[in-house]
Amino acid sequence: MLTKGRSVLAALAAASVAVALLPMPAAGADLCQGLIGDRAPHASTPLAKPALGKTVVDPEFGTRIRRITAVGPASGDAVIKPMYSTTSAWNADESKMILYHVGRGHELYDGRTYAFIRALPIAPADIEQVYWHTSDPDVFFFPTGNRLVRYHVATGAQDTVHTFGSCTDSLTAGSDPMFMAWDSSAIGLACGNQSFLYRIATDTMAATAATAGDPPQVAPSGTLAVVAGNVLDLALRPLRRLDLANPFDHAALGRNLVGHDTYNSVAYDPGPAGSGIGSLVTFDLVDGQSRVVVGPATGFPYPPSGTHVSTLAYRQPGWTFLSIVGDPAGRGVLDNELVLADTNTGTVCRAAHHRSWGDNNTRLRNSYWAEPHVVASPSGTRAVFASDWGNGATVDSYVLELPAYQPIQMSVTTNSATYVAGSTMTVSLRLTSFGWPETADLYVLQVSPDGNQVLDFTPAGVLAGQLAQPSALVPLVSRLDLRPSFDATAPTFYTRPWNGNDVPGTYLLIMAAVRPGTLADNRFDVGDVLAAGATRITFAR
Repeated sequence: MLTKGRSVLAALAAASVAVALLPMPAAGADLCQGLIGDRAPHASTPLAKPALGKTVVDPEFGTRIRRITAVGPASGDAVIKPMYSTTSAWNADESKMILYHVGRGHELYDGRTYAFIRALPIAPADIEQVYWHTSDPDVFFFPTGNRLVRYHVATGAQDTVHTFGSCTDSLTAGSDPMFMAWDSSAIGLACGNQSFLYRIATDTMAATAATAGDPPQVAPSGTLAVVAGNVLDLALRPLRRLDLANPFDHAALGRNLVGHDTYNSVAYDPGPAGSGIGSLVTFDLVDGQSRVVVGPATGFPYPPSGTHVSTLAYRQPGWTFLSIVGDPAGRGVLDNELVLADTNTGTVCRAAHHRSWGDNNTRLRNSYWAEPHVVASPSGTRAVFASDWGNGATVDSYVLELPAYQPIQMSVTTNSATYVAGSTMTVSLRLTSFGWPETADLYVLQVSPDGNQVLDFTPAGVLAGQLAQPSALVPLVSRLDLRPSFDATAPTFYTRPWNGNDVPGTYLLIMAAVRPGTLADNRFDVGDVLAAGATRITFAR
């Protein structure tokens, strides 16, 4: 029999408990699970640009790409994009994100549903010099004038962290800044011909030095810094020089699983001491040792042009994301691709074609805006990137949602794993949404041992059906809005006494969220099922 649990699920808005924190995989998770890791060409094929909020499945790599902005007309280039690959787009719990709207400034978005929230009244030293706090989701920092400012998202309040009184020029993190320490305790800054390391936690200067270029960039540990290929201690004393042919190629500072800071760079030429060539070469800042992760030494081609590096999956140390332009048509290996690499193990996977032409764009006044500038989320389960979608005249932001990203979780449990005649089965359901811009038809099915015959739980009761005819299945809840955060449970959704006439064998109990209308073609296609939970039970007479 069905219990009132069904009505609980059918009225989620009234029966659910709000949830706030998106679960994140533990450090060391395999973000490449389910992705393509070969070295073969996967030439890009035509794909229509999705509408705002909608997704497409990359034809070659099978991943989900969601369009999250739709820029309007502008007097100049019409662009909404991530700030830069080395600057986090998401806050600490991934509930908010910041994008840059050319001609208008920085904008705040919901980090889960991607809804626009408001323009941010800030004037940082440069577009990318905005730094989310890595543990306080309400706070970000930015330099402006001669001050380092703290912004509180909930209230919109701004307070001065420190005024650099001796700074008579503009305070800046440099022309090609990276991130701050991963505990948000320290940052490298410069003003005029002076550079310094500033400790936010203690409101002190760690060191100052004369400079003719960019300031040192603080490594994730907060104990080392890098400038022009030189590794420094916090007193700005040189410790070693990295074996880089060009220390000004695109790079990002990261940290591996053993806690060592790393420098992750594209390298088009070998270093003076023989370090390798590659789209991703990783240097250990503790001992200076290097490793080619994505390059000819690991079966990949010579690095294509237009590569940017993001190490901002700081809850997954060692994971690095690349956006590569190369041939904008995406015909060769790595061309026009988004790539993930675990610098701890050397695992590499190719996630999608971003479809942006980068500096090959011929329709923008400034082709720089078409550079994809991929940015990993703190959990590493998503990445935001910009795309002109095939040399378009506008640029929007898109999110790659990896298989590891689970914004809704579903579970089906029973009071036992095995049953005999005379025993009673109780089925419990739980559905948790952390906020996702989707609607779904919710199906609950009991699949018989033959793998085809099902009991379909519907608003009108239990109906017989077949998995071979999915178009005839009826959802329990239609067009469920998954944008709100909620946690709904039905502890006694279904109870069933077993008897001697029941078919013995293994049954599968499934709860699945399916995109509305996608089963009308009478088949299950990639992308139809948004999420599912299941359990197996065995009945023996």
